[in-house]
Amino acid sequence: MTFSRPSTMNTTNCVHFVDGLCVRSSNAPWYYSYKVSLIDGVSDQHLALGAPVVAYWLLSLAFHYLDTREWKALKKYRLHDSPEVASTNQVTRAAVIRGVIVQQILQTALGLFWVDDKPHSSASHAEEISRIAHRLAPLVGSADGVAYWVYWWAIPIIQFLGAVFLVDTWQYFIHRYMHINKFLYRKVHSWHHRLYVPYAFGALYNHPLEALLLDSLGTALAETLTGMSTRQAALLFTTATLKTVDDHCGYNLPFDPLQMLSSNNADYHDIHHQKIGIKSNFSQPFFMHWDAILGTQMTRQEMEQRRQKARVKVE
Repeated sequence: MTFSRPSTMNTTNCVHFVDGLCVRSSNAPWYYSYKVSLIDGVSDQHLALGAPVVAYWLLSLAFHYLDTREWKALKKYRLHDSPEVASTNQVTRAAVIRGVIVQQILQTALGLFWVDDKPHSSASHAEEISRIAHRLAPLVGSADGVAYWVYWWAIPIIQFLGAVFLVDTWQYFIHRYMHINKFLYRKVHSWHHRLYVPYAFGALYNHPLEALLLDSLGTALAETLTGMSTRQAALLFTTATLKTVDDHCGYNLPFDPLQMLSSNNADYHDIHHQKIGIKSNFSQPFFMHWDAILGTQMTRQEMEQRRQKARVKVE
């Protein structure tokens, strides 16, 4: 992407003019497609709503397959044994699947109302970049490359990180309040805690009210407040879904990229599902800064120390 001031000698290659700047090319980076829809026959809106559902079940099935294997190499990574899952949890797998399907229907319905297609033409991209270049020109002189980088890389990265922060903030405070408010916990959030030992496809097993308020609405607001495009929303929704499934997978896998993303992983969230840690580790799904800042963080070592103290008192 290059910019120049218009001249009488050569303006035929300009894609767009804004404030006297000539945009000669609108070449997008490798990650962007000028196609009307990213997948032929599927609108970007439907992609943003369908991809998280497909991702949820694909990753859940992958972990379920691991659950059914007796591979010795996996044993050291499992947080709980399979018999413990069956004996401790207070809801059947069939009921969990039905509950998840209800949540996905609700979040899709909200998405159809909330998310729309936001098409961009080559000219609209060029116009935005040229405006950035015009504003940067007094500061950096030749703003051609800088404006291109700001538009295609800096702004999308800031939008995504901003959305991640908003999702984490929304979920932390509502999640924590659902534990503080006895009525909300008993009537709403306790549904999710019927799974004392989490597993992957139980990640979105929630009361319908929590499904809308905690998970769906928070992510939708983050997408809107950060001004994301429909395709950016698809990335955010799918990433958040994959992270949520992974956080409930029941494995502490050193080679899992989602667990390498932050210390807020399956092991961290598993502590929250235990009776001794239920008032801790509210952060989800991405990072754990709110737990660290507000003193609600518990490590596996701290949990075991508390259990040991409890055993000593009983003896």
